[in-house]
Amino acid sequence: MKIQTRIQVSKRDSAFSAAHFLAEMGKCERLHGHNYFLSVQIAGEVDPRGVVADFNALDPAIAKACAPLDHKVLIPQNSPAIRLTESGAGLEIHFKHKRYLLPMEDCLLLPLASTTVESLACYILEKITAELGPAMERISWIEVGVGEGGAQMAFCKKDF
Repeated sequence: MKIQTRIQVSKRDSAFSAAHFLAEMGKCERLHGHNYFLSVQIAGEVDPRGVVADFNALDPAIAKACAPLDHKVLIPQNSPAIRLTESGAGLEIHFKHKRYLLPMEDCLLLPLASTTVESLACYILEKITAELGPAMERISWIEVGVGEGGAQMAFCKKDF
């Protein structure tokens, strides 16, 4: 019988603040922002030192995944409802009757259809997994939760 151990990282610097809007989502279609926070859980077999994943590798991987998102307007590149035009140092965004013109340096284009917490959780999970690389060898699964505010959180889990 294999025994698995699960670790969790959920701390203040596993967070980011960003603005976004959600196409076809009622009042969430308005440009608004959140203070997002993360919870990362990893399960697997412990190594001879008794470690599933080294926190010294995990903490920087989480920080590196969050850093580009912080204080940006998150824009989904793959939304069929949003039309994007880059011109010089600006980004023009068309959605329904709305037109936003934002400095490109304030935006982060994401390869997503939307910037829901569900989509962001899966996006961040992939970034953390890629960063951990070889440290993933004993890991059975990793789950990333992204919360917006105090009461709502979405999780994305990947089995290995």
